[in-house]
Amino acid sequence: MSLPVTREQIREALDDYVEQANANEKIRRTLRNWNCSIHFEALDSDACFTMRIDGGEITSVEEGSHGVADLIVRGSGADLAGIFWGEANPAEHYNTGAITVRGSQEDVMRLDAAAMFVYLSA
Repeated sequence: MSLPVTREQIREALDDYVEQANANEKIRRTLRNWNCSIHFEALDSDACFTMRIDGGEITSVEEGSHGVADLIVRGSGADLAGIFWGEANPAEHYNTGAITVRGSQEDVMRLDAAAMFVYLSA
């Protein structure tokens, strides 16, 4: 069994994800006209991050839960980091229940598309 992923490791993976997503034209087109607040919560630690997407660009990531989230994504720190690094297939993690997502179907579909683009380009 592997050691739990630290808050710092999750943050590093999330920062890498933001860089990849904002640099990818397919993702920016997919997120175009999308304004969304997302809480990412690691179930095996107290790590939580709030991501803000404004007009197709990820504009901020803050530590902690800030404001009301349009989407809440929960999973182990290792599962979240694996998706952020582009090492884990996000659809597989959603389908097996390793990652859970709460929010509107439209928001979930946009997040899924962006996560798959990062995974496929990694």
